[in-house]
Amino acid sequence: AYSKTKKSNGVSSGPVSFFRVYNEAFGTIKQQGRHGANMAMMTIDHPDVLDFIRAKAVEGEISNFNISVKITDEFMRALESAPNEQWYCVWNDKKVMPSKVLRAPNGSVVGVEEIKITVKELFDEIVNYSWLNGEPGIVFIDEVNRTNPLPGLGEIDCSNPCGEQFLHHYDNCNLGSINLASFIRGNKFDWDRLRHVTRVSVRLMDNVIDLFDFPVKQVTELANKNRRIGLGIMGFADMLYAMGIAYDSESGRTLGAKVMDTITREAHKMSQLLAKEKGEFPNIGLSVFNNKVKMRNAALTTVAPTGSISMMFDVSSGIEPNFALAFVKQDKDGLQYHYFNQYFEQALLKLNLSNDDLSRVKKEVIETGSIKNLTDLPERFRETFVVSMDISAENHIRMQASFQAHVDNSISKTINFPFTATKDEILEGYKM
Repeated sequence: AYSKTKKSNGVSSGPVSFFRVYNEAFGTIKQQGRHGANMAMMTIDHPDVLDFIRAKAVEGEISNFNISVKITDEFMRALESAPNEQWYCVWNDKKVMPSKVLRAPNGSVVGVEEIKITVKELFDEIVNYSWLNGEPGIVFIDEVNRTNPLPGLGEIDCSNPCGEQFLHHYDNCNLGSINLASFIRGNKFDWDRLRHVTRVSVRLMDNVIDLFDFPVKQVTELANKNRRIGLGIMGFADMLYAMGIAYDSESGRTLGAKVMDTITREAHKMSQLLAKEKGEFPNIGLSVFNNKVKMRNAALTTVAPTGSISMMFDVSSGIEPNFALAFVKQDKDGLQYHYFNQYFEQALLKLNLSNDDLSRVKKEVIETGSIKNLTDLPERFRETFVVSMDISAENHIRMQASFQAHVDNSISKTINFPFTATKDEILEGYKM
């Protein structure tokens, strides 16, 4: 902000000002009755990073964007080894102090001043606003680029709105999800069927790319050159319910890792078969597969939020735990849909409770969404049917990690903290 502008001989209003303009524009341009969803990211060494971190301090402002700060390896090393030293940003290849952007009441920039701020103080700013309002998130951008499947296209600098797809400019990803809850036979998981469905899904989704016709020509072209697909999952929490396994247990995490490893391995095998049958993706020479293996697709697996589709099929979304055992969903037209988890209901009936006890349990679930306070129910039963807020932030993160080890791209996952969470707990979660 406040840099000299060459053509108008004025001063720049800075990226956050333009970001607000884009937000208003996307509020006007609606997609299928909904406002557009967007992601904005800024690197931790940008001089205006403090302005960015504070951009969503007021609840409801900039509602058409998610925001994340891109954290570098250099910053995390400094946080560990030199937290009390001044943090320097980089602008035009020069080290500069972070700026405090000075704004008039109407939001226009009237000046900037350099400020002294240590690495730890800057990280505390992120933690503070995240604790206050859930944003900004953070992105470990160097790790993103270490796992970039197309380094020949240059570095990746942003993701899609929910964070599961890190993409080059103009690239996109064709998403689809396998419903894991439908693979339970008795209380066992059908691994052979999962491998079969994965193969069919990869062929189907690869075919969809040939039907793409985006309004922007570059998007269609890059989709065909990279042939990315994002095969993911939903119904994972319900699958665990059906198998009697706790989400926040070592066995739950081990099973999650096995599921994702199976899907990714099978998807890669199928992509290799499709490459022999139909040809490699045109940009393979720019990819990590060049001169190693023939592939039809630059990347194959991801874990998306699956909001609408998981509701259509009445299963848990993505790899999230169920957020409640019973809830009411209201859509944009004001229509209400009542959900009562079918796996919980089936297991509850097998406890052979009296009608009075059954009514009491259902009343508690409808009122609170959870059974954690019903200590007269069997302990194993209560451990199995946990919901989001029953699970520690650490166990949310550990489950995400168990999946991420076996995913080509990234994961959309909520790390839930209770309302009583402290800033230190948020900080430890980010560092973990």
